[in-house]
Amino acid sequence: MKEYRLYAGAYTDGRPGNGVFFLRFGADGLRAESVCGGVVNTSYVLPVGDKLYAVEELDGEAAVLEFCPAAGTSYKRRVVPGSGLCHIAACGPFLYASGYAGGTLTGLRQADGGVCCFLRHTGHSVRADRQAQAHVHAALPSPDGRLLLVADLGMDRLFRYAVGPDGSLTPDGAQPWVCAAPGQGPRHFAFHPNGAWLYLVAELERSLLVFRSTPSGLQLTATHALRQAGDPADSLAADVHVTPDGRFVYASVRGADCIECFRVLENGGRLEPVGRFSSGGRCPRSFAISPDGLYLAAANQESGNVTVFPRDAQTGALESPAGVLALPQAACVKWTDRREKTQKLCGSAAAD
Repeated sequence: MKEYRLYAGAYTDGRPGNGVFFLRFGADGLRAESVCGGVVNTSYVLPVGDKLYAVEELDGEAAVLEFCPAAGTSYKRRVVPGSGLCHIAACGPFLYASGYAGGTLTGLRQADGGVCCFLRHTGHSVRADRQAQAHVHAALPSPDGRLLLVADLGMDRLFRYAVGPDGSLTPDGAQPWVCAAPGQGPRHFAFHPNGAWLYLVAELERSLLVFRSTPSGLQLTATHALRQAGDPADSLAADVHVTPDGRFVYASVRGADCIECFRVLENGGRLEPVGRFSSGGRCPRSFAISPDGLYLAAANQESGNVTVFPRDAQTGALESPAGVLALPQAACVKWTDRREKTQKLCGSAAAD
C-alpha cells in the first residue's frame, strides 16, 4: 500500500500548545510522525510545494507560520495585519489569509513574508448573532488565476477581486460580488476541475449552492439542502470538496456529524444526492480528499480525532475507516503529494 503524508491543525484553548501535526497514513493505519508545540489555535494548514503554512486564530493579533517539513517542526512566525485568522490560500507567489473576527483579508509574498495587500470588509446581514459584522471565512483563486474569490459569512457575499502582479486586489469590474440569500452565511467553496462550476457551502442555512462560472461572472443555478429532519437545530455546514476526477462533491455538516455526497452530472452543472455518511466523530470542521481520490480524511473537532475513509470511486460511498487518530480539537486536515513540484499560477488547498 502506498504511504501518504498529511498535516493537521488543532485548537489549543488560546494557549501555546500542540497545534500542528505531521501525519502518516499507510498499511499500518494513521499515525503522528511529529508534533509542533508552542503554537496557538492553528485553525488551518496549507501545504504549498515543499512548505507548510498555518494560521493562528487569535483575537487582536494575527500570525502566519511557515514550516519546511523536510527540516522538521521548526518554523518562522510572522505577525501580520488582521484578526482571527481561519484560512489561508496560495495564489502564484502570494498567500491570502482570511480573518474571521476582523472581516479582514491579508496578502503576503511567499518569498519574504512581506505584506502585499490588506483589506477590511465592512457591513452585516440579517442574523444578529452571527452576522452583525463582516466575517471573511475563506479565499480561493479562480481557475484561470485572474481573480481571488472571498467568502464573507457576515455579509452574505462572495467577493471577486482582480489579482495584480504585485499581489494587490481590486474589485472585479464585471461582478465585484455575488450575493447569497440573507442569512445563508457563505463559508467554504470549491471549483469543479473543469473550472466551469463553483460549489459554495452556506454554513447557517446548511445548504450547498451551485454557481455557473461565465466570463461576466457567477450565476446561481441550484441550491441543495444539507439538512434533514431530526438533525440538531444548531447544526452548521462546514467544508466542501470535489474529487480530483470531478465525479463527486462532498460537504460536511457539524451537529449532524456527517459527510454528504453528491454525484456530479452534466459536466458539473447538476448534482444528484448519493447519501450521507458518518464523519467518524463529532463536529467535522474540515475534511480533505487524497490527491489520487482514494481516501477522504475528516477532522472532527469536538471528539478530537482524524479519521481516514476509503472511497468507492464508482458510487462515492465512504467505506469503513482505515485509520483513526486521536487529535484533541482537530480543526483542519490536508493531504500532500510531495511528487508535485510544479503548480499552476494559482492554487489553494481549499480546492484540493
